[in-house]
Amino acid sequence: MWTNYAWNVRATLLPGGNGGALEVGFFSTLVSRLLVLWLGLLLPLTLESLPSLPWLFCLTCLIPIAGLWRPAGRHIGLLLAGVVWACLFHHQQLEQRLHSALDMQRVVLEGRVQGLPEATDIGWRFRIADARLQDSPQGVGQALPSIRAHWYAGEQVFPGEYWRFEARLRRPRGMSNPGRFDYEAWLYANGVGAVASISSGEHMQRPNTSGLGPVRDYIRQRLQKVLVESPGHSRLTALVVGDRSVLDKADWDVLQATGTSHLMVISGLHVGMFAAAIFGLAALAGRMGLLPFTWPRLWLAAPLAVLAAALYAGLAGFAVPTQRALLMVALVLLAKLIYRQPGPWLFWSAALCSVTLLNPAAPLLAGFWLSFMAVGLLILGMHGRLQTKGLWWRWGRAQWVVFIGLWPWLLLWGMPGSIISPLVNVLAIPWVSLIVVPAALLGTVLELVFGTTWLLIGAGKALAGLFAMLSWAAQWHLPSYLAFPGWFNWSLGTVAALALLSPLARLLCVPALVCLPVLLSNPQARPQERQLWVTVLDVGQGLAVLLQTREHNLLYDAGARLSSGFDLGEAVVHPALVELGVARLDRMLISHADNDHAGGAMAMFTRMPVIEVLAGQHEALPAALPVRPCEAGESWQWNGISFAVIYSAPPPAPANERSCVLRAGIGAASVLLPGDLGIRGEYQMLRETLTAQLLLAPHHGSRTSSSYTFIRAVDPRWAVFSAGAGNAFNHPHPKVVDRYRELGVEPVYTSASGAIRFVLDEAGGSYRKWSWRDEARRFWHE
Repeated sequence: MWTNYAWNVRATLLPGGNGGALEVGFFSTLVSRLLVLWLGLLLPLTLESLPSLPWLFCLTCLIPIAGLWRPAGRHIGLLLAGVVWACLFHHQQLEQRLHSALDMQRVVLEGRVQGLPEATDIGWRFRIADARLQDSPQGVGQALPSIRAHWYAGEQVFPGEYWRFEARLRRPRGMSNPGRFDYEAWLYANGVGAVASISSGEHMQRPNTSGLGPVRDYIRQRLQKVLVESPGHSRLTALVVGDRSVLDKADWDVLQATGTSHLMVISGLHVGMFAAAIFGLAALAGRMGLLPFTWPRLWLAAPLAVLAAALYAGLAGFAVPTQRALLMVALVLLAKLIYRQPGPWLFWSAALCSVTLLNPAAPLLAGFWLSFMAVGLLILGMHGRLQTKGLWWRWGRAQWVVFIGLWPWLLLWGMPGSIISPLVNVLAIPWVSLIVVPAALLGTVLELVFGTTWLLIGAGKALAGLFAMLSWAAQWHLPSYLAFPGWFNWSLGTVAALALLSPLARLLCVPALVCLPVLLSNPQARPQERQLWVTVLDVGQGLAVLLQTREHNLLYDAGARLSSGFDLGEAVVHPALVELGVARLDRMLISHADNDHAGGAMAMFTRMPVIEVLAGQHEALPAALPVRPCEAGESWQWNGISFAVIYSAPPPAPANERSCVLRAGIGAASVLLPGDLGIRGEYQMLRETLTAQLLLAPHHGSRTSSSYTFIRAVDPRWAVFSAGAGNAFNHPHPKVVDRYRELGVEPVYTSASGAIRFVLDEAGGSYRKWSWRDEARRFWHE
């Protein structure tokens, strides 16, 4: 019966017959409609504010009207449907954020630990679900949104446990700077409605109902216990349960330098290969007559493969790449069950649309684009050619396709690229996917069921051997960070990359190769002669200021390196400078050795060419940083702009008083950078020329700085307070802000404006050019 049914369906759908032609046309139309619907889901992410509900109701009424206009009307209707669905989702998501009355409040809450907790250098980071207030003026029992919490020096928590915490809550808020990573967008896409800093906790005895979380943690604990002596145990845990936190910074540096980051977590590739292995084993068992029933092999193997893929994706927490792989596996096997061959583009577009329908905020994640684009590029570059070439040609071309095709998307997200990644991946992908992952999964099952550990240990050693090779290869190449080339150049370069990978590559090769280098272009403008640009970055409770002339760049301070290991020099300052078109620093001047000013200096020095480093309190900086002391009276000129160190107290002055004070500009069109100088140093500087239109408020606006006499001597037009929102030091102090306002100075807060740029020009007049929070504003931003 099954065989007859199959032959009847296949006869109807023969490629040369009418049925086959109709089916090809149907599938092509379906692909185009899915992509139009997906475009509608994507459009709201470009908006600064969402349409109101009455406007959405009007758009909903237009959908059936547009459907009457054939054939274009159906596409317009699908586009509008996507927009309406996404906007409704976003309205609901924004409503689930922490209420503003609870922002920066200390409360007692109860909730359940969700997902795998991550160990940090100073505590634990984890998600809290089903949280409710227990002690708050705003109301006991009030439901709270999903919370991302950090417990400093706290106890270890486990998935599914119910805890009572004393915590300080805040709305999801992040620093706002040039550079492609948007922390607020990342929180929003992951459904985080609040962030908490926990001070104490009490474990509550409640039933565990958290799904796969405890299972993942149990497997992780068993793996760590078995592999404690193996050099690759933490990395193997990442491959089995998708726990990225077990990879340390050195591991990620090696992976980025070799372009193999995708191999060290549960990726779509691993899910697909695992499903294929289960499918093949089930089909083989049926073919060999090992099954006790007579079901068709396909109808047994396909559900088993989908179930295996779902379980493996669940171990990864259903991240976007595993969602894509699971959906495509399910669609491919469904097509096999009904004997249809719709083509890979339908599977790809259906998975793309399904993931975005379930979470219209998913495209805010880099993993969404890199995962779907990698598969789409392989379909474009490989489809229809697999039967005409040998295995090694196909495998090598796959690496070439991904390497060329993903470069524009890495640029879009500000991620590093590696020129050695194609060569490394040729060996690393089969090593991990065909040896390490199967051995790790089978070894995990053997250990859990029988207590047998030899295969698991062998997988760990195999992974350690691979990492030894990757570490060697990483020595020959550092990951390359490039500035975003602008939307026109990026679009032109992306089209050129696609042309090189398309079936028309031989015809379009020359124009594509001519256009491709525009991805390396730097469209950022530079100051004119005798003009100074001052960009104050948003580094929270710290300071980092970029000064640019027509040909030169100077960085004053580099942000902090937090006790958790988060380095703002690496994560914020360097990406921002790259995005602003800075390829090298002629000088880096560190005001003094306090962490919030100097913590990121070493990261900047190792990631960007720096000609010279000056510092106050230079002896307290790392020995690896080639720094010379900052001396009062030193001056120089760049492109008609004067730079002068006007104060630097010698020891044994206190650390803040040893701040190296820099004045730069022409006449009054200048900026004064006093670091953390206090009132004592302010009075000692009064003999110098201090007049400046722009002043970086000393010591972030603390009460021990910004005297009336000093402010009058500087006579600034703007005073910038570089301080974190809701910081524990109460910077800037309200009385200090009032003092500036009283003297006619406009206060500017990096916590509100994000990074901000001023243009100082004696001839053309000074002005504030942009604030990044306004430039890049989207509806999910605070």
